[in-house]
Amino acid sequence: MEIRKIRRAQRNLYTFLVSKMLTSLGFGVFNFGISLYILSITGSALSFATNIMFNVLPRALAAPLAGYVADHFPKKRIVILSMSGITLSVGVLIIYTLIFGISVPAIYTITTIFSIIGAFNGVAFSSSIPNLVGKERLQKALSFNQISYSIGGIGGPAIGGMLFGFISMKVFLFVMMIAYFIALCLEVTMDFTLFEVKLKKQKESMAKSMKEGFQYLRTKPLVQTLLMATLWINFFSSAVSVGLVFVLVQKLSIPSSHVGFIQGAGAIGMLIASLYLSVRNLKKPFMFIRRSSFLMCTIIVCLSIPLFLSLNGVHTFVFYSVMMLFFSAMSIGANTPMGVVIQQSIDQEHRGRVFGMMETLSVGTGPLGSLLFGALFDAVDPKVIFLCAGIFLFCLLLWLLRLSKLTTADKLVQIPH
Repeated sequence: MEIRKIRRAQRNLYTFLVSKMLTSLGFGVFNFGISLYILSITGSALSFATNIMFNVLPRALAAPLAGYVADHFPKKRIVILSMSGITLSVGVLIIYTLIFGISVPAIYTITTIFSIIGAFNGVAFSSSIPNLVGKERLQKALSFNQISYSIGGIGGPAIGGMLFGFISMKVFLFVMMIAYFIALCLEVTMDFTLFEVKLKKQKESMAKSMKEGFQYLRTKPLVQTLLMATLWINFFSSAVSVGLVFVLVQKLSIPSSHVGFIQGAGAIGMLIASLYLSVRNLKKPFMFIRRSSFLMCTIIVCLSIPLFLSLNGVHTFVFYSVMMLFFSAMSIGANTPMGVVIQQSIDQEHRGRVFGMMETLSVGTGPLGSLLFGALFDAVDPKVIFLCAGIFLFCLLLWLLRLSKLTTADKLVQIPH
């Protein structure tokens, strides 16, 4: 029986990887094409940032409700219904595009729909991972999750950059719909209760349930520290997500295919770091998080260097490719150990609500950062923004992840392999 359970866990693990890989690839192709489309017709970093806002703000607002639903209803049902809704929404957008053509308002609308439904899918999936694969495979599962995003990130921008201008937006949408449909078929086969501990679910109002989840989170100071670090990292990383494409396209006139490969280099960095963490047992996870976070700050500052110098196109392409590779690798080095520690620290009965609240707080900083940095990049010299963002983030993390706190934490927690 135990051998059979282990085999089912392994099957869940690899099905999870392929499913996430397909959805990431489909959305990567779509999202890159949408980004270039908006920039090509508006020429504004603020318009580009607005689409990012529609991608994350509704998700942040819907996440607490998604957490409540994940703790009170079968998670597999939530995952399958939400993935079905996303697939159907893409099909509706394809029909709309065939009849009326694509437009910026239509893009904002479908992005909002994806964001809301994605909140339910993401929270249910995140809170299900220990039940799918078991705690001893937790780091590998989260690393696989990042690997899937990496492969989607490599293929999405690279394919999107090469195809942009040669095919219609309908093809981008069709690729995304097919990827999500196959992922849906895979998720139907997964066992979401393999390692689940049977608990009696109490009937309670949503307000009372959310209050209880918030009170529970307050008893976890270690999780609170990691959450605050994640908030600020997400906020200042918006300077990179918004500013890099804007600078490359509008300031440096880099071809769209090259922009795709630069972002693909970031995905390669994510892939390398995820593969490393999938086979590495971290003895001091918090010190690893600290070093990775500080290196991210350094790289944000370094993004301003080509704007001070007169580099040719080849040198600029190579420089930003290397920077994005290391920036993304360090992002995985900070976020994956954080995710494992948080998963281990939260009890099963509170996992959905806590992850819902965490997603609201962490993802919610994205729209604020995107709007702020989008407006700043339209009005302020980009090199000044990169310099200030990197320095401010470094100072905040130096205080949050101070050695006195993390040395004690490393003695208490070790990520299992």
